[in-house]
Amino acid sequence: MDAPSQLRKDESIPSLPANLLARLASIGEVQEFNTGDILLCEGEVSSQLYVLLSGKLKVFASQGKGREVVYNTLQPGEYFGELAFDGGPRSASVQALQGSRCLVLTADTLRELVHSEPEFAVHLITKLMRLLRRSTQQLKSIALDDVRSRVLSLIEAEAVNEGSIRRLPKSFTQRDIAHRVGATREMVNHVLQDLAKEGFVAKDPQLGLVILKSILR
Repeated sequence: MDAPSQLRKDESIPSLPANLLARLASIGEVQEFNTGDILLCEGEVSSQLYVLLSGKLKVFASQGKGREVVYNTLQPGEYFGELAFDGGPRSASVQALQGSRCLVLTADTLRELVHSEPEFAVHLITKLMRLLRRSTQQLKSIALDDVRSRVLSLIEAEAVNEGSIRRLPKSFTQRDIAHRVGATREMVNHVLQDLAKEGFVAKDPQLGLVILKSILR
């Protein structure tokens, strides 16, 4: 699949015209990364914008002693690095979870695009506002909710519907959930066991964690 087609997969940019998608592909440089490669390091000063064409990436921050908080998992069509548009240090690290290809735009190219394409500028601002809103909600959850509440919120937010079944993607391990909610894997395991006993979820070897009924009231 070519770069413009990959970009169209981002559900947040369906209104962008094909010529703008093609321009993004033409002015960027395609780079390839292997599993485990670090694309961005928290605290470093760089200003590239990355568009994920294929593969899977995680956005995370380190807490010391080997602990980390995973902010997001990126799929093809999504982009990242826009927070460095101001030239400041990176607020998080990005690592390839599998072999990945990215379209990379320099800061100068990005600024030129923002000035010459108002539609892209509006989209970029909209995405930044969504990131701010999500970050605010995450901070509120960590500050005010207990681990069980944070796990419930994450499951509801990330669950997908497949016919009559609602489930958490199999890619979410207990360690992944722990990283996302700022808890230990053992604490998450305890919460999931309680939810299973209470009839809210069930573990299926093929489907992963299946949600049997609404877990948020």
